[in-house]
Amino acid sequence: MKQVLLGVVFSLAICSATLTVLGVAVATPSCAKAPPTLTPEASIAFKATQAVHALDLLRDTATTANAQTPPLLTTEVTRKVVLYHQSTVKVIQSSPGGWKVIAETGLDEVTKNLSSADRQTLEPYIALVRAILAEVK
Repeated sequence: MKQVLLGVVFSLAICSATLTVLGVAVATPSCAKAPPTLTPEASIAFKATQAVHALDLLRDTATTANAQTPPLLTTEVTRKVVLYHQSTVKVIQSSPGGWKVIAETGLDEVTKNLSSADRQTLEPYIALVRAILAEVK
């Protein structure tokens, strides 16, 4: 009974988080602009930081969903998301101006073979990452 209740609570939390993330994703293009007083280098760093925060949210969602009883994501899918997060953050840190294509390609690879249930769990967070990546010039 306790496990079922925890599963229901987590499901409600995912639904609530989904609505929140979708709201953020829709609002992101209008509020994600770097302040006009930033230098070009600082503007690039600003966008990179936003991307890293979105990637962190995707990773955290995957690990939390996997930690539920029963797991909402398989360990294999969670591992793919975590490895994507680690490699993309390293690329962003090592090449501040040329990481967008690599991040998009990696995200496409992660989402390519997801089951419909896994896709449903991760889609709002993937949409957020895509919206932020679309803002990077």
